[in-house]
Amino acid sequence: MNEQLDNFRAALQKSWINFYEALPSIVFAILIFAIGLLIIRKLKGFAYSFIDKRSKDPLVSDFLVNVIALILTILLLVISLSILGLGEITDKILAGAGITTFIIGFALKDIGENFLSGIIMAFKRPFRIGDLIEIDGFKGKVTNMSLRETLIKTLDGKEVFIPNGLIAKNGLVNYTLDDLLRTEFVIGLDYNDNTEEALQVIESILQNEEGVLQYPEPFAVIDELATSTVNVRVSYWYMTNDIKVPGVKLKSNIMLKVFKSLLDKGFGLPSDIVEVKMLEK
Repeated sequence: MNEQLDNFRAALQKSWINFYEALPSIVFAILIFAIGLLIIRKLKGFAYSFIDKRSKDPLVSDFLVNVIALILTILLLVISLSILGLGEITDKILAGAGITTFIIGFALKDIGENFLSGIIMAFKRPFRIGDLIEIDGFKGKVTNMSLRETLIKTLDGKEVFIPNGLIAKNGLVNYTLDDLLRTEFVIGLDYNDNTEEALQVIESILQNEEGVLQYPEPFAVIDELATSTVNVRVSYWYMTNDIKVPGVKLKSNIMLKVFKSLLDKGFGLPSDIVEVKMLEK
């Protein structure tokens, strides 16, 4: 009984001596960890301001700041454990983190790809909310953006969720990036009509139509000598953010005025001639 008690006292004394010898390292490690957490908290504020100015997306800014803070916290923990001489535990933490990251990354490959694409898109903006875009056969206005997907509302009212990874890998058409868009249509004239006069009538309409930009200059040119008509291509530019005259309405107004003006001035607008031959057996 006395021998067991002596062994217990010896073990307790040895533990106390080891603790006393390690106390400076423990205090130093705790101090480093506490100061490091305060520094990380300060850095989060600076990082958020820096990233938010460039991404203009609070969701992306918050995500990136949290990722940076997590990485710094893990590094701080590793440093603190190393100060305590727990290098073996540190190696296990790093090895476990690497294996876990690999497994999660492989299992969530598509989700991770969409997240990374969303982050890239936040810094290199191919479009903004409200832009008219076309991607993978879908054309519509961007109504919402997240790290995983982009939501567009098609011209016929459908809500389409497009993964950001698909946007990053495919060609994208942005019709409203600089708020300028060109529209054109073709109208057929009779071969017996005065084509030069018809062109002047059409260009006069373009020059006086509200919503049509005069620079770049609108124009009407002969586009094709078809079988039964002289085809004239009418082309003009307009501002996509002009809410007074939307693009579709503007085109309709111009086509109607061109049609009425040409008819009033005696121009013929013939349809295609179809030649039918009767063959006798």
